[in-house]
Amino acid sequence: MKYSSLLFILLACAADARSPDPRDPAAPPSQPGQPGQMHGVTLTAGAPRQDLAITAPGTAPSALTLTIATIDNPSSQAFSLSASVMWSNAGAAAIEETIGRATPYPATQPGSFMLAVPEAVRRTLSRSYGQLVLRLSLQPIAADRPLSDPLRVTLGDPAWR
Repeated sequence: MKYSSLLFILLACAADARSPDPRDPAAPPSQPGQPGQMHGVTLTAGAPRQDLAITAPGTAPSALTLTIATIDNPSSQAFSLSASVMWSNAGAAAIEETIGRATPYPATQPGSFMLAVPEAVRRTLSRSYGQLVLRLSLQPIAADRPLSDPLRVTLGDPAWR
């Protein structure tokens, strides 16, 4: 199972020939209220997480593409970019479902990463009420190697497919 997911990610990265620049004129503009409302979000070792309010996609997506536009990582420390969806509603327990992780290699090389959307995430995204949030986090590659400055990762608009 892990090998098939890794193969899917590798093939998806190889197939996405788009420029990683979030200002790419070939990239379609984000629509207000749509999931891709990020414009140049930057995550750092000191501020490794960002929560972004999203609206549910019209159809259940099968993948999420995350584009890392730039990486400023002079020490070449290994890291992963994690994505999850959170749903909350007054009077109900919040739900967080993990989409997946992308690990750039080498750790200074930007690019696009396609994450398969698990069924549990699709169910969460299909909720017609409450608040949905896309949570993006930088994580160390190993627990004994915490992230340290300077590390800056700038992301373009996410795209549901």
